[in-house]
Amino acid sequence: MFSYLRGILKRKNPVSAVVECSGVGYEVLIPLSTFDRLPEIGKEIEMQIHFSFSENDGIRLFGFFTQEEKELFQQLISVSKIGPKIALSILSGMSVKEFVQAVLTENVSLISTIPGLGKKSSERLIIELKDKVGKISGSEYKAVFTETSEDIIREAESALLTLGYKLFEIQRIFSELLRNHNFKTSEEIVKASIKALYKKSNL
Repeated sequence: MFSYLRGILKRKNPVSAVVECSGVGYEVLIPLSTFDRLPEIGKEIEMQIHFSFSENDGIRLFGFFTQEEKELFQQLISVSKIGPKIALSILSGMSVKEFVQAVLTENVSLISTIPGLGKKSSERLIIELKDKVGKISGSEYKAVFTETSEDIIREAESALLTLGYKLFEIQRIFSELLRNHNFKTSEEIVKASIKALYKKSNL
């Protein structure tokens, strides 16, 4: 029914926004990832829209800044016991790229950090989405880490966690390094990660 809304942003907060189109104000539920990219009140905005209707909640519109966010949201709510609330929580907790990479590398520990998700729910998400998330918008997310062994990646992640680095820091730096380098050992990844993290901390 709805594909997108283009109009004037009338109100916004971290969980919702109101977009006025031809004199009608549409309230749209949004994740933090979209809220962070909204323009100032009074500016024109285009939002990708997912339309939902249920007997309990009635009509609801979910809005996203990018088509990738919308597609991931739709894939998430297709998973058993994952409703819109948890799907928005996932999109609020990490970027599309971070989530896709976590699924492709079966990183249960990272996905489990999202409020509302436990270990079993995270494992179910990975099982049901692993063959789907790489197809988001025909995107670049396909098998991001295929050139480097997943076992090596996990060993390096464990070593960096032991050294006191935070999981989100590690995942973000892996995203950059593993896209451009084919590492043969976990030691190579750890050394490169520490060097890159040190540079970022001194920018």
